[in-house]
Amino acid sequence: MSRMFLKSIVLSLVSFSALAQSTSSVIAHELTIGSKAPPLNVEHWVQKGGDRFAPVTQFKEGKVYVVEFWATWCGPCRMSMPHLAELQEKYVDKGVQIISISDEDLETVEGFLKTKVPAQKGAKGGEGAKTYAELTASYCLTTDPDGSSNKDYLEAAAQNGIPAAFIVGKTQQIEWIGHPMEMDEPLAKVVEGKWDRDTFAARFKEEQEMQKSMMKFSSLMQKGKTLEGLALLDTIAASTTNDEIKAQLASIRFQVILRDKKLADKVPAAVKDALAGAKGNPMIVNDIAWNLYEATSEGLTSDKDLLKLVLAEAEASVGKTESNFRASMMDTIAHLHHELGDKKKALEIQKAAIAIASPEEKVNLQGFLDQLNEELKENK
Repeated sequence: MSRMFLKSIVLSLVSFSALAQSTSSVIAHELTIGSKAPPLNVEHWVQKGGDRFAPVTQFKEGKVYVVEFWATWCGPCRMSMPHLAELQEKYVDKGVQIISISDEDLETVEGFLKTKVPAQKGAKGGEGAKTYAELTASYCLTTDPDGSSNKDYLEAAAQNGIPAAFIVGKTQQIEWIGHPMEMDEPLAKVVEGKWDRDTFAARFKEEQEMQKSMMKFSSLMQKGKTLEGLALLDTIAASTTNDEIKAQLASIRFQVILRDKKLADKVPAAVKDALAGAKGNPMIVNDIAWNLYEATSEGLTSDKDLLKLVLAEAEASVGKTESNFRASMMDTIAHLHHELGDKKKALEIQKAAIAIASPEEKVNLQGFLDQLNEELKENK
């Protein structure tokens, strides 16, 4: 199950309107695994892999393509760029062409490409001094301001977030859809002719059906029909055998209950059910912990025992967290300690989080560290 799909479910709670697309338009133009890849009608081919590639309209038999969607404002998109560049270099002699598409105007994209890539921790020999144009020079980087490519791919496949990548195989069919950081194995197998499309198609179909159900859920929540929304979540959970999806649904259920004052008596049970479903999955545990922290800081709940419960679970899970997510989870833990009154512990953890964070994350985490320093200074 792709992280992008799991995150898009959580997005439905954070911003209901983000998933309130027309389900009829998705169904009418459904794009899925095994579908014939729509032709490309991209307006601006800004970079063409050092002129190694030509602009593509129709996909050629026997070649493999990656059609990836990005934007200048999208942090995860920027984080994926080095990996895309590496994959392009790895497969350039095996008939693979990577095409990244933004729906922004040409001026915005060209301006972004002139900016410097933030230096990474431990960079040597001038690393980080290159521009984004240099970073992405090995593959095709484009922009299609009329949004036609987004409609033909993202909307048609019910993908609600970026970055998103589509692997177009040697028979011009969609072989895989997901987050570009997760496509190493499927791309390798597609290139080698060893990809099991049917198995992945069955799994992906379940994801698409889940997306449609979540759109219905979003619509119910927008209309204030909370109980009906919760009932739909229960129905969706009963229809799947995928434990990861069940865990995410339990997390969303908890978040809905947490935000409805009429359901305050159900919060403790919802928290415990969500944590039980998560089974130590760091990303889901982090979602639960952060939402409980926010609700507590906003005065929606004041149950310190629940805060201690999620804190213990978060601390037990942080060691299982992938390195690129660990700083974010440590930030959550620091906030929980702060809410429980242990500012010194919060400060210690926030410093450790910033020490391992990416340059972009450091900016986001620094504000809370400054707040902690100020509060402790005032208490002296």
